[in-house]
Amino acid sequence: MRAYYTTKDKRKYGDMSYESKYLLDPKYMTKRDLQHYYRYYNMTKNRGQFKKIVIVIFCVCVFSYLFVDYNLRTKLLSLRDRLDFIARIDDEYNMTQAYFIDTAGCRMPYFEVLDDNIAQFMFKPKAYKCHKPLIRTSDVVPGKLILNLNASEQLRLYNITDLSTIKCKYSELQRKSDTANQYLKSVPFKLSDTVQLPKDLEFITVECFDAMDTNIYVDCHFFAIDKPEKKHRTKNKSSSRFNDTTQDAATDHRLSVMVLGIDSVSHLNFQRQMRRTASYIRQNLSHVEFWGFNKVGDNTFPNLVPLLSGLDDQELNISCVAPMATPVYDGCSFIWKRFKQAGYKTIFAEDVGVLGLFNYCRSGFRRAPTDYYLRPMVLEMEKRIAYKKDLNVNLCMGGRRTADVLMEYMRKLVPHMQRQLFFSFFWSVSLTHDYFNSPTLLDAQLAFNLRLLQESGILNRTLVLLMSDHGMRWGSFRKTYQGMMEERQPLLIALYPPWLKQRYPMALANLELNAKRLTTHFDLHATLLQLLDMRKLEPDQLQRSAEELSDTDSTLPRGISLFLPVPAERNCEQAGIAAHWCTCHQREELPTNDGRVQRAARYLVRLINDRLVAHPQCRTLYLNSILQAFIAAPHRKILKELRTDYAMDITLRLQTKPGLGVFESTVRMSGYASALTGTISRINLYGSQSYCINDSALKMFCYCHR
Repeated sequence: MRAYYTTKDKRKYGDMSYESKYLLDPKYMTKRDLQHYYRYYNMTKNRGQFKKIVIVIFCVCVFSYLFVDYNLRTKLLSLRDRLDFIARIDDEYNMTQAYFIDTAGCRMPYFEVLDDNIAQFMFKPKAYKCHKPLIRTSDVVPGKLILNLNASEQLRLYNITDLSTIKCKYSELQRKSDTANQYLKSVPFKLSDTVQLPKDLEFITVECFDAMDTNIYVDCHFFAIDKPEKKHRTKNKSSSRFNDTTQDAATDHRLSVMVLGIDSVSHLNFQRQMRRTASYIRQNLSHVEFWGFNKVGDNTFPNLVPLLSGLDDQELNISCVAPMATPVYDGCSFIWKRFKQAGYKTIFAEDVGVLGLFNYCRSGFRRAPTDYYLRPMVLEMEKRIAYKKDLNVNLCMGGRRTADVLMEYMRKLVPHMQRQLFFSFFWSVSLTHDYFNSPTLLDAQLAFNLRLLQESGILNRTLVLLMSDHGMRWGSFRKTYQGMMEERQPLLIALYPPWLKQRYPMALANLELNAKRLTTHFDLHATLLQLLDMRKLEPDQLQRSAEELSDTDSTLPRGISLFLPVPAERNCEQAGIAAHWCTCHQREELPTNDGRVQRAARYLVRLINDRLVAHPQCRTLYLNSILQAFIAAPHRKILKELRTDYAMDITLRLQTKPGLGVFESTVRMSGYASALTGTISRINLYGSQSYCINDSALKMFCYCHR
């Protein structure tokens, strides 16, 4: 109802007939008339403006909703179009939109290389530089030092005004053990544009002093030198057998082998972050990409031990480490020993020392495991010239990026790899271990090295396994469902010489077939063993082996050569993959308040506390919250064949208190019984929470009393 204002003369303010007759005529307007008129006018004006604003906001909301809904259905605009530095899976890969692999034994879900959900975790990391060194070395000539700076740079970086006043010396470095080196007597030399040191030097440290005897430069350098066989070493039967069959056609086609590893890179993240390398491989090299490659353990060690030995980490420990008085790995039958017996030169190189494969919380080797062994140099670099530490690794070693140390070592070995057969294991950790987007910083250098290997002719007689151990194991992307799956799907690309396909067509056809089959690191070991005798790649040999695999009465071996057809019926259990790591399961998300989830979470926390019971310095952990849970069951095609009840696997991510540790594991539940499958992973960093305990296996669980 309209409100009226009445005065003593009975006039009604608000009566429009009155207002139009009197208030709009100035000669009838009194002071009181003006006050009431403007009060009413302003109220009406503000009310109208407010209505317009509400209508505009409503229209914008409706339009936005309709546009977003339409865009989700039509993909008219996509965030990925703006991220032109990111690769996509091309149509040539012939992947269905449902599964990477779709066989009777395994369905591995398909994921986009990049979509709008992943884009939020993507950014281009800032490139970094290390101090420019005074001296560099030749990649071709052993012992050759080259002055790396011009006169102005010498003055600016090292305060050198007269090069003739600089005194330098070098000391040869020799391996004493996996944890210590020894130094020979230092030898002085005069610094000039080029300096030729003795050509039999492998590892050296260099120091330079100015006229005041102030140390202005310290660095470590390495060379690839000839390493003839030791005279006392006698050829065994295996070596003789290979040498005696030089006339055989299969022996003439023997291949060198290179394992080129990049730590913590999933197959899809390689496509995202290392576009230049992926493009070079796709356009220039004969290759097969394996989309069903599944990890078999939590971290690096349990995934690489199957590749190098054919055993899992526990079997390796029982067979050759535990029986020894000192727990070293010299007695283990690693794959490089087999190649050494066959007359190959062997190489083992990592770009980290403390975090080395056989040295992090382990005792390493008493004797150098291979002919060329980079660890003594890396250990010395970490001790003397490492800096720019970020999380677990040092990013710089003197004047080099840490990752470039490995790439430089590979380049220096090129002349040796051109002349003789070799087995090499190169593993890069420093740039890719800790951050989701960091692999892009290694992209250009890796592509350059592959191009060098191609142009030098090495790739024409070498099988290269470009691979990883697992995907990224922590971080914000890892907490997503796709991140969890990618952690279990590491990179694997096999690069082979073009002539191999013409010489062994059946073997290469099987290799391409297995690109969409369930494969593991165990299979890589079997593949490398087959390369020791190329006659096993002949059609009759392959046919005989394939018939053995297809025999329904026989048990499938855990490791199957990729030159043989991996059976389509193969499942995770047959491949040696624990349910917790298996990506073949059809997973369905469960509400966190589901009774089965609650039961599995309580069981998991109880297991953790049971492991800590012998360590009173660690506090008892309690369940704080359940963050996510999935149920996994065998594929429906498999269920049709089952005649008994089957267990369900509950994969859950939970948080404990105190300490707010985030753990992930899989609990197999059958009836009223519960059992842990695989291991318990911690997916956030524990930092200094576990300062009071030295057991590496328990550090991630322990929250020390403060």
